[in-house]
Amino acid sequence: MLLRGTLGLAGAAGMATTVLSGPSWAGQSQRKQVRGDPDLPDVPGMSGDRLANEFWYQFDEVTYFKQSPQLKAAYEEIGKHVGGNPLKGVREAWIRLSGSSGYPASYTAFLRPVRDALQVVSSAQTGVFEAYYGKSPHGVFDTMSYFAQGVLFDPRRAPVQSEVHTMDGDPPLNYHTWHAYCYANVLLGIDRRFWAAFIPFNGFAWGLQLRAKPDTRKVNPAQPRKVVARLAASWLPGGPERTDARLLEFHRSGPSPAG
Repeated sequence: MLLRGTLGLAGAAGMATTVLSGPSWAGQSQRKQVRGDPDLPDVPGMSGDRLANEFWYQFDEVTYFKQSPQLKAAYEEIGKHVGGNPLKGVREAWIRLSGSSGYPASYTAFLRPVRDALQVVSSAQTGVFEAYYGKSPHGVFDTMSYFAQGVLFDPRRAPVQSEVHTMDGDPPLNYHTWHAYCYANVLLGIDRRFWAAFIPFNGFAWGLQLRAKPDTRKVNPAQPRKVVARLAASWLPGGPERTDARLLEFHRSGPSPAG
């Protein structure tokens, strides 16, 4: 990733060696070259890492703007199961059931009837990750860091007034929505290896964006190296269960420090 030196990510990644070289990622460190950086079209006005910009653009195309009929049907099925919005509904179920004595088994049981639909959602997302980064933990770490800091500016999103690839909202609760899906995948055995490794990266991005508070329509300044490194060291070694507990703390006690 071309901006690693600028954003200070190499040091942060080094501090999280136990995660980045752990068994969840062993032997899968090479990004696929099907869409290598030199082959990506030039986009006038774009700012930030070219590959990361393309990844998030295509991720949104596949998972939101141009959903396949199968993905639309999957979200409809999940929405019916949770009583409305398939995104907010899953997040609210995760928060609600986390307070039960049988958690996380209660959460697993609640979503088991829509396991096939969750598999469709997972396959759509992991397919984009694999196309651009293979299963490289370094690539995933970088792209989540850029995303959380708001340093990826893509003029192709001007029509929807969201030129910066980052999470909407303050606080950006869709990181929690994503976690609720990721953790369900781990519990239900859906692409478990990938999501178990990804969950701490998502928690790290949540903590980093709470600090950065990026604007969604203009290029944002990169966070200081020591901030990125500290948050990486705080979140990445945690694993799925610890990350789950830390994110749930936000809903138990209200806003708290990011890391």
